[in-house]
Amino acid sequence: MDLPPIEVPGFHNVSLSLFINTPVLLLILLVFFIFYIIVSSVLIYHWSAYGMKNHGILVGKTLFILVSIFLFCVSFLAISYF
Repeated sequence: MDLPPIEVPGFHNVSLSLFINTPVLLLILLVFFIFYIIVSSVLIYHWSAYGMKNHGILVGKTLFILVSIFLFCVSFLAISYF
């Protein structure tokens, strides 16, 4: 589905489909995923190192990882069908 052209002074017939397409969205998702892995690794390390083996920490880590996997899968599928 093509988006209607946007009128930009100095440019003629510019549409968002030139800037926002599947490879660009996949690249954005990949950059976000790498950043997310770094931040998540630090967070999980701190939960493990300073959580003192609390049962709530295990539940929190498991829920965090499962929800993260679900959201990244949904994002990838949405971009794939774009």
